[in-house]
Amino acid sequence: MGAFSPIVATYGSRVEQLLETPQDFQRYHEKLNRKLQKLRHRCQLVNKNTKKYSANEKYDKITSADYDKKSKLYGVLVLLHAERDLALSEMLKLRARQRGRFKSNEKKVVGTRLKKAVKTSQNLVELTINEKLWITRAQYIIYARLAQAEYLLNGKFSKDKESGKIARNLAVCFAALSHLCKSDALPETVYEFLQSKYDYSLKQHAGKIISASDLQNFIVTQVRAAEQEDDELAKLILANGFKAELPDIEMEKGVSIKKIEYRAFIAQVNDPQVEQLINEAENIQATSPAQFSERLLKWQQALEKQEIRTSYHEEGDDEEEGINSHENDQILLVYIKFNVLFASILRDDNLAGFSFSQFERSTKNILKSLREVMELPGVYSDDELLAQLQLCQAYYEAKISFRLAYVHAEKYHYRNSLALYLHSLEILDNAVANAGEVSEYSLPGDLLTKTTIENLRNNIMQKLKEVMALAEYEKSVADVFRSPYDPSVIEQLGSGPIEPARIRLDNLFPLRPKMRPVQSKPSLFDLAFNYIDYESESAPSNDYDNESKPVQDAEVEQDQEPTKKRGFLGLFGR
Repeated sequence: MGAFSPIVATYGSRVEQLLETPQDFQRYHEKLNRKLQKLRHRCQLVNKNTKKYSANEKYDKITSADYDKKSKLYGVLVLLHAERDLALSEMLKLRARQRGRFKSNEKKVVGTRLKKAVKTSQNLVELTINEKLWITRAQYIIYARLAQAEYLLNGKFSKDKESGKIARNLAVCFAALSHLCKSDALPETVYEFLQSKYDYSLKQHAGKIISASDLQNFIVTQVRAAEQEDDELAKLILANGFKAELPDIEMEKGVSIKKIEYRAFIAQVNDPQVEQLINEAENIQATSPAQFSERLLKWQQALEKQEIRTSYHEEGDDEEEGINSHENDQILLVYIKFNVLFASILRDDNLAGFSFSQFERSTKNILKSLREVMELPGVYSDDELLAQLQLCQAYYEAKISFRLAYVHAEKYHYRNSLALYLHSLEILDNAVANAGEVSEYSLPGDLLTKTTIENLRNNIMQKLKEVMALAEYEKSVADVFRSPYDPSVIEQLGSGPIEPARIRLDNLFPLRPKMRPVQSKPSLFDLAFNYIDYESESAPSNDYDNESKPVQDAEVEQDQEPTKKRGFLGLFGR
């Protein structure tokens, strides 16, 4: 039996469920609530006496002895409590990002929830202090450190962000996560997700970190310093095979980039930091979302450096090449922007999942980035590049129409599916005809090739043939007049052969009530007729005094004789 992985149970669930929007995190928050309800019942922590809740509260009375002797589920319970608070804060942050600002109450709730998550995770570390499996214990500590870093980054709204503490926690966590991933104790996708989530924050608060070697050296240095300060996580990973050695990573000779070529333009790279970032970005062989994000981050950092240089650089002549230095920086800036946009496009293309909502979101981002590429200086005047970009845009528009047609076919809307397939085929054929003969596709990352276009067209034609007959049948069935009184399929079984047009899935067996005549029942012959009393025609007079009325009523009751009830039809008495 393998060790329990708290990171997989929390961040792994986020990766598996592709949580990206506020609605996704809201559903995730509801799932955590249901899990916590079941765990409370399982651990017998439900307090039914709501009038004296504080007196009978059991949650704060859990100790490490309960975790060691009774059940390990106590640790999972506290873990999911912290995860629920983090999920709520993520949902509110995404809402604020969409809106562009925090509401006053949202900002307060985010800070409160993150502070509560930090407190809960610290209780979790104390609760599991005697955990024998180092993998589980290390991941509990990592989760608590990440919660603390999240609070310092996004929950503590102050100018002083405690950069040293953030950098120390994230560096040791990165070292532990990397070691767990190499030991096959943590999935690579979860490690890449956490790395992409906190990599920028680590570099921002660590100081002067430009290259990957600088980052690795910083992590190793922080692990060594944490070990000297008796940090439990650093000691755990060092005792279980982590090597705190400073890697000697240098740029290979001949790889240095001094010149770049952007279509018909040539520019020199004069800033060594920009040169190093461009070199690192181009050397990343991206195959996973985290690697695509890392490459995008490198290009964005190079763009920031170049924008600073361009804004503060004075115009002057470059003596070596004899070109204007300001113009050189502008060409280099456009080149970096071009690569930033295509790095984003390639990442979104890699993130397009199997679900249509995820695919639609990624494709819309790709189309938006392609429009931004077309607006870059020098693109509109380059006919070949512009034709390829327009063809790529049409390719993704046809692709999203193709996927939408498949969704309609799954819902048995074959005519809608057929129309969408034809629409996607028309978009693709028109774009190919307008582009003409393309000798070589030069978009980065082989985003668009002749093979991909042919594959999409073949898929459209194949699905088109599959749906065409079904759409014809749906049309023929829909054109037939349907009466609500048509006999059902079961009622037609004995009347000879049944044509397909007469078959309806919503009319397989009769459900309509049948109207039959019912014999009338006159009230004259009702057996209860003799028991019906009618009011007397003469209304009682109101001339009696209040005092004499009870006496008179008593005398009348004595004089009256009990009346006999008549029998059936008044003929027989009782």
